[in-house]
Amino acid sequence: MRSIETLDELFLKVFMFNPCPMAISNIDDGKYIAVNDALLYILGYNKEDVIGKTSLELGIMDNSDRKKAIRLMKSQGRLRDFEILIRCKNNKPIHGIFNAEFITIQGQPYLLSVMTDITVKKQLEQDFIYLEKLNLISQMSAGISHEIRNPMTTVRGFLQFFMQKPAYAYHRNYFELMISELDRVNAIISDFLSITTSDPLNSAYTLQDLQELLEQLRPIIEANALEKRNRMLYCLANTPKIMINEKEIQQIILNLVRNGFDSMPVGGTLIIKTFLQENHVVLAIQDQGKGIDKAILQKLGTPFLTTKDYGTGLGLAVCYGIAHRHRAKINVTTSPQGTTFEVHFPLAQSDE
Repeated sequence: MRSIETLDELFLKVFMFNPCPMAISNIDDGKYIAVNDALLYILGYNKEDVIGKTSLELGIMDNSDRKKAIRLMKSQGRLRDFEILIRCKNNKPIHGIFNAEFITIQGQPYLLSVMTDITVKKQLEQDFIYLEKLNLISQMSAGISHEIRNPMTTVRGFLQFFMQKPAYAYHRNYFELMISELDRVNAIISDFLSITTSDPLNSAYTLQDLQELLEQLRPIIEANALEKRNRMLYCLANTPKIMINEKEIQQIILNLVRNGFDSMPVGGTLIIKTFLQENHVVLAIQDQGKGIDKAILQKLGTPFLTTKDYGTGLGLAVCYGIAHRHRAKINVTTSPQGTTFEVHFPLAQSDE
């Protein structure tokens, strides 16, 4: 039969070297008395930062979440599969599931909590929901666009026919306006279709240097900056070539650049960067606007979502569709000082 000392030593080893993030805290005031290395690693803290502090003092969880957890503990005697959003030292959010038990150590009651990081699982769920929406949009758009474009083509043809008649020469400007509006509707339909197209018409993928591609677009971007009375700054690094569809990546660059210019007041600076981060080539476009509202941030990439009076809400949706086809990931960071869109292209594409 094991002695108490041996069991205590065994418990300590299981606690400290457990791959699951674990903590022991006082029941009354919630102060941590012990944390294992897995928890410190995931939160980004040193042991000295945590011991003697509470989760509220460290900003790990909201007060409402803690109160709810305590209420469940008191009513059920334990905590099972309690899902909350926690924040690390660098303010990075992590989705976690907590399980907790009351334990006794040397005659004193404490709370033992174990956390499971489900951030990746949550992201995969969101990606799956997004893909399901894209599939639904794709099925709807294929039929709807065909039905809309056929009568539009007929109307456009008759407008062009009547515009040439001498009897309507005085109204030529009106005919041109109607034709241009039909062309604008057709362009919106094309943008809408490009969100979900898995095999675009221009489907050639080649090894490209992102820096060279941005240099080719420099005159267009400079013209946009001049039109908006803003400035632009290139900070391009030498990065490996990646396998991309040139026309589509040009579109994603110009869409993000125009959004950046539109978000800034006169005199603002748009910064365009490229750099290598781990196994990704990153394109970053940083503006000096007022930032993106938190409620909007969660919905970026949703078709027809826009805060512009004149926008269609398809620009960012197109960008997310292109990124998905390139197996790239778009990360967004925003604050009242500006917003940065980062497109992470995996290097593995060049091997394929």
